[in-house]
Amino acid sequence: MAFQDVALRKAFPNDLQGDLTHGASGTNVVAVQYALGRLGYLHDLCDGKFGGNTENAVKAFQVSVGIPASGQVTAILLTLLDIAVSRLNPRTPATQVTDPLAYLSDFRGLRIPEIRITGTREIYSWASQEIQLAYGHWVGSYWEVIKQNRVEADCKGMALFLMDQFRKQIKQDRFINLPHPVLRGATETPWIVATRDKSRGFFSRSDNGIPADRAGYEVVKALEKLDPQQSMLFGVAVHYPEISAHQVARTCTRIWDWNPTFTNGGDTSKPEIPINLLQPGHLIFIDHTGNGSFDHTVSVIKVERDDTNRTRKLILAVGSFDDVRDNSSDTEPTSLGLINTYAEEVTVTFDTNGRISNSVVSWSSEPDYIVKTRYSARTTVMEQKSGGKLFIGRWA
Repeated sequence: MAFQDVALRKAFPNDLQGDLTHGASGTNVVAVQYALGRLGYLHDLCDGKFGGNTENAVKAFQVSVGIPASGQVTAILLTLLDIAVSRLNPRTPATQVTDPLAYLSDFRGLRIPEIRITGTREIYSWASQEIQLAYGHWVGSYWEVIKQNRVEADCKGMALFLMDQFRKQIKQDRFINLPHPVLRGATETPWIVATRDKSRGFFSRSDNGIPADRAGYEVVKALEKLDPQQSMLFGVAVHYPEISAHQVARTCTRIWDWNPTFTNGGDTSKPEIPINLLQPGHLIFIDHTGNGSFDHTVSVIKVERDDTNRTRKLILAVGSFDDVRDNSSDTEPTSLGLINTYAEEVTVTFDTNGRISNSVVSWSSEPDYIVKTRYSARTTVMEQKSGGKLFIGRWA
């Protein structure tokens, strides 16, 4: 039969010649993994190796379509996979419109709750407690829009985008004009917004400026051979030019400054910031080298506390350059004219003593069947390198 899905069609030009089972390998397996990943059954790399995770994904799909869960890929299974993936629309809502930023700024259409201010003062600023509380409530709602539309940015870019979108909505809802806290009166420039159809200097494929021997791109390259439309921009990439993470850090009000007594000495169960001080909307800044230059920004999205008001769970937003994670966690883009970004949500839980009990990437803008996630508690609430410093801030 002629498969509708291009990857399955290329991998099986003569249909299936013998069932695929545990232990199989090769391009055929990559195509099956790719289908299972897009359908949400495989949460592992499409590495072309039919292991336990792939077998379990096959079984889960078989159960969903009402056939015996053998874990084997048969001709019937391939046909059913082809029908299922051909019905998928991989594009997020924001990528299906002419103006993605306008879509992401249609707060009523997105059903974002109206911003309410309890105070009665005539002039508000970022220093107003009412604004800080409103922003903390708002980021939790808008973060869901970010996830639904796979909005990607580097770390400070995500923090800036959340802040700027809040400025838009509070002006619309409450007629409050908040200044840009980083530019401080300087002329604001438009956001750069990229999609797979208009990449605007962001990678759309791995062969677009990526060195042939660059590590970490093996799965992407394998998938692009099967599916020429496979793109590295799965959602919307947003970028605000000419603002560094250090500039953002310098303009934020510090809620808590670095204290050497918080150094955990390599104990990765101990956060290096006072987690009980954190509120939604706060920012965590990390100076990786200890030289005074803060090069990483973490946005606090949600905070859950117990009955004694101790923080038990954090939901954090992070991002970086280079969505196909190389071995180093601080990879520089191959060139500033050709970059790629991604975003992740990290959920960190704590025990009653404030120690880290678990840390997971609970969402990623890049599919987990293509790339491995990078961030964790180790890279968000502590510094993984000796000499690093952190502080907690808020928009000033």
